[in-house]
Amino acid sequence: MKKRLDGLFYLFSHGAWWYITVISVALFIYSETKAYDKFLKVCSSEECQDLFLLSAEEAQTLLSYGMSMSFYSGILVVLLLIQFLSFFSVGCLLYVYGMRDRICLYTSILLIATGTVMSISTPIISEAPHLESIFQVESFVGDLYLFFFFLFPDGRFRPKWLLYPAIIGLVGNIGIYFLPGSFIDPTTWPIPIRSGIWLSLHALAIYSQIHRYRHAQTKQLKRQMRWFAVSLSGFILSVLSLLTFSIFGENGLLKLFMWFVYYLALLFMPFSIGIAILEQRQRHLSVVFSRTIVYSFVTLMVMGVYVLIVGSLGFLLNDQNNIFISLLATGIVAIFFQPLRTKIQHSVNTLVYGDREDPYKILSSLTQRLELTMTNSSVLLTVVEEVAKALKLPFAAIDIEMEGQFERYATFGEEVQVRSEFPLTLNGERIGILLVGARSLQETMPPDKVYLLTDLLRQVTMAVQTVRILSELKRSRIKLVSFREEERRRLRRDLHDGLGASLASISLKMDTLVYQNDVDIVLKNRLIELQEDLRSAIAGIRQLVYNLRPPALDELGLIFALDELCRQYDGSSLKVSLEASEIDFPLHAAIEVAAYRIVQEAVTNAGKHSKGSTCKVTLGLEDSHVMIRIIDDGVGLPTNRKNGIGLHSMRERAVEVDGQFLIKNGHDKGLMIEARLPLWMEGD
Repeated sequence: MKKRLDGLFYLFSHGAWWYITVISVALFIYSETKAYDKFLKVCSSEECQDLFLLSAEEAQTLLSYGMSMSFYSGILVVLLLIQFLSFFSVGCLLYVYGMRDRICLYTSILLIATGTVMSISTPIISEAPHLESIFQVESFVGDLYLFFFFLFPDGRFRPKWLLYPAIIGLVGNIGIYFLPGSFIDPTTWPIPIRSGIWLSLHALAIYSQIHRYRHAQTKQLKRQMRWFAVSLSGFILSVLSLLTFSIFGENGLLKLFMWFVYYLALLFMPFSIGIAILEQRQRHLSVVFSRTIVYSFVTLMVMGVYVLIVGSLGFLLNDQNNIFISLLATGIVAIFFQPLRTKIQHSVNTLVYGDREDPYKILSSLTQRLELTMTNSSVLLTVVEEVAKALKLPFAAIDIEMEGQFERYATFGEEVQVRSEFPLTLNGERIGILLVGARSLQETMPPDKVYLLTDLLRQVTMAVQTVRILSELKRSRIKLVSFREEERRRLRRDLHDGLGASLASISLKMDTLVYQNDVDIVLKNRLIELQEDLRSAIAGIRQLVYNLRPPALDELGLIFALDELCRQYDGSSLKVSLEASEIDFPLHAAIEVAAYRIVQEAVTNAGKHSKGSTCKVTLGLEDSHVMIRIIDDGVGLPTNRKNGIGLHSMRERAVEVDGQFLIKNGHDKGLMIEARLPLWMEGD
């Protein structure tokens, strides 16, 4: 049922788009074909209902500058054409590239309808009764642009209270088209009130964009809103200027200039909206869209510049029909076309690509971040984050080849369906893969800068190779530590159960000989001496066994072994206490020894050097790690201290099992030692 409703809604939306598009073209063509003759007419100040028409005073002023009404009418018709084409072309491009996305579709309908309403003369349509009904539909849809501004670009009201002024504007539109003459119809209000509300709503729309800009989390979103806010501000200022001069001025030349400024300001708005919407909704299509926009924008700009040059030269030479003027204008446009195109291409690239317009900024930024990142665990996270943010990718990840298999080492963002893989090779050997959330990395940079991707991939490859070597060294070290602990376990068992037991048996047999009555006194003394030597050997073996691996770890476990260690200080001047979370699973042998020896060395140092009365040992679990804290209330460390053998030994024991070690003075007094050891090691 849901799929059927979605299908019907999809068909209805596309049907609405085609309806609006067809009537927009029809209305514009009808208005444009009659506009030239319409604008030639002069009206009195009291009867001018069309802002495009000149009053008698304005026409006289224009004629005094040597400009005819035909020149004014021709310029205005061309400006209307450029304005219509700008909105219509962006609307159609949005439909073509984002027809499967509802937001793109609705924005396309709004741009086409709004652009049409702003580029036709209402009195011309009013003279054709058969067009009035469809013009009402077109006008209502077009006037929804203000409601759209409050939602741009993510479809939400920010801040939320802007919902209420947006509704006020929507109610006003409903009053104009569905309840004309009622109290909610703004056309019935006094002009000052109507203008004030209109300005207030547009000012709040700008405030909405400023609020979004301040709270935007990415440079990409800030850049999009900055372009849109500039174009919207230019549109509002041009409207204000046009209204001001239409009310208080009677200068035809100034009015023509204000029309030119007004439509120039309108020219930027659809392009900024189109790029931002498609960037927000259809990331992989925005690049192709932007290239098409450059062609469209340059074409319209050239048309506008040509009209401006022809008009200016005609004004200066006091002739609007001279073929020389047209040829001269064509030559000037041809000269400045390529620099204009280059500048516009750069501006659009900056809007679409951001920092990617200058890819060496990415390489420089990535290099700086890598220089600041010193740990193996964070270097690749820095790489994928920098690559994703710089190229505006929703997802990036790096897989590294280790022992014949690829392992995911770093990820940024959430995985997307549209993605591509790029092998990272060194000396012909594939050592890793860079995965990105784009169909191709070539789409993420301007076409003339794609060759610099090689440098970017080389930087990533070197970072991956560094991590790969460090990981191999780490694995080798961990294996050596594991083998060492297992070998120590075996030696301790063999010495304790084998040699130790044999020596103890020999000692018992010697005791039997010593206490026999018929043994010569000299021989007895000799046996007693040998027995003492044997006891010393047994004690040495026991000490050797303890140094290899404390027996309490295997017999009692880590927590009980630490508790026994702390109890050895009962009755001394230093009171040692233990707080430990229960660990209900066996730890790796190397982890147990490292934890035990670090606590042992720390407590020993506290007893010898701290001059404190208490020492607290805390053992707990935290994020797949064993956290050890030893805090005393002694004198702490001197500022000019040098690490002794004990501190060096503790740090080394933590590092060799891939742990972390920290030592610092307490907040008030004393010393705090922290060790963070993993719960398991490679090969567990």
